[in-house]
Amino acid sequence: MSNGFNRRELMVGSSLVGLAGAAGLPQTAVAQARSSVTVRIDRELVNFDPAYRTGPWDANVMRSVYQRLMKQKPNSAELELDAAAEVNQTSPTTVDFRLKPGQMFTDGFGAMTAEDVKFSFERIGLPPTDGRTPSTYRGDWTSLDRVEVTGELTGRIVLKAPRANLFDIAIGDGSGCIVSKKAVEAGGTTYATKPIGSGPFQLAAYERQRGATLKRNSAHAGPRPAFEEIVIRTITDPRTTDLALRSGEIDFAVLSPSIAEPLRQVPGLVVSEQPSIAYIWMGMNTEKGPLQDIRVRKAIRLGLDVNQMLAAGYAGKAPRLNTLLPPQIFGHWAEAPVYQRNVAEARKLLAEAGQTNLSFKLTILNQPTFQTMALVAQALLREIGVTIQIDTQEGGTYWDAGKGDTGKNLDLFLLRFNGKHDPNFIMQWFVSGQIGTWNWQRWNSPAFDKLFADAAAELDRPKRRQMAIEAQKLMDESAAFVWITNEVNMLVHRSWLKPSAVPGWLDWQYDNYTSA
Repeated sequence: MSNGFNRRELMVGSSLVGLAGAAGLPQTAVAQARSSVTVRIDRELVNFDPAYRTGPWDANVMRSVYQRLMKQKPNSAELELDAAAEVNQTSPTTVDFRLKPGQMFTDGFGAMTAEDVKFSFERIGLPPTDGRTPSTYRGDWTSLDRVEVTGELTGRIVLKAPRANLFDIAIGDGSGCIVSKKAVEAGGTTYATKPIGSGPFQLAAYERQRGATLKRNSAHAGPRPAFEEIVIRTITDPRTTDLALRSGEIDFAVLSPSIAEPLRQVPGLVVSEQPSIAYIWMGMNTEKGPLQDIRVRKAIRLGLDVNQMLAAGYAGKAPRLNTLLPPQIFGHWAEAPVYQRNVAEARKLLAEAGQTNLSFKLTILNQPTFQTMALVAQALLREIGVTIQIDTQEGGTYWDAGKGDTGKNLDLFLLRFNGKHDPNFIMQWFVSGQIGTWNWQRWNSPAFDKLFADAAAELDRPKRRQMAIEAQKLMDESAAFVWITNEVNMLVHRSWLKPSAVPGWLDWQYDNYTSA
């Protein structure tokens, strides 16, 4: 799933013992002086091949190791040239590019050519012809027909149909990373954890469940990163992260409000709030028993108090979300209804549906925020005559709960997906083709599917915005979604460090980290 985070939850331990001893990884930020930064991520790094990355943490490493034709400016979603000297959209379905000369892949794999660009994009966007598994990110290159090589450094991207988010989601993001064709073919199955790139960093060390070390690439033709080394530590436990920040083991982390707030009192640490584009909601399986009745779904929506759930789960720090697209995303439905709790109306709807003493299972990920919100939801729904059994699951099991035939057994669930600065990227998980994969609601709306497809090809921005809004209205009418929050990112870092990311703090820009 391209929105999603790594689907594995592996605990490092409840003490700082789990932070040290990773093979090839430096021990402390203190020992590294200011030439190195140690950051914490909460999920495991798995695969650095752009075609088979498992989530944003892999992608953050990739964007430091590889170049793209274009990349995001520091602390911005706006694109600028990277490996390309020129990128020109010559028609709604063609984009011409010219590479900068002398951009060298590491480990002796030579200079980047247009053939490498063709290989990189087509191995993600086109069906494989060599028996390998199709890329999980092939949707990023929807409508790709081919990449033509017109010269050693020049080429043309040819689409089957117009693509509104071609630059933001494909060319300028993880699926636009340019690999060395020779290196991929030579690396075989080991390439996933031994990537070869031409970017500002190269992967110097990697250990499963522990993390990785990035070293500055001296051969990189672009701007030189401020830090010689970025050490990435996988620490799943927020409390262990708290201890690591206090002791100096790590220099940067993104935490929940309840963990981050006490760290304001620690000398040398800075805590700040940044908007998020992740989104959390309670979903309902529209194919399961009484939940097939829209009156039951509406009753559950009215029986909940989102503000109470937010106060409990996020200490009142996270904003309320009332529709799929967060406010900072193009196509946000600003006039979406803000549902208030109405116990009497909820009971009336259940009575009209002929339902009394209902009982549902609420499936959640084993994380404190979700556990707290689930307990609040349980108490609230009890008052309308709905009994909730909370089913707390670990990461591996949880992320398979809605897939295949297993997903037919779901009742209610809390989900958190990561977003991008594009409406179609966020909307894609709710089309009917995602039933059995990421559309856990099993919601089937041909009208939504059409709006999604039309918006993906619409180059007129006002028209596209209205299509996104109409699609969100259909989601609201289904009553299969109770939107909760687009969260808040609590950044905690050393006072001497200035981290960098695309707004939303999903896509970290390691090469733009600087001294404050």
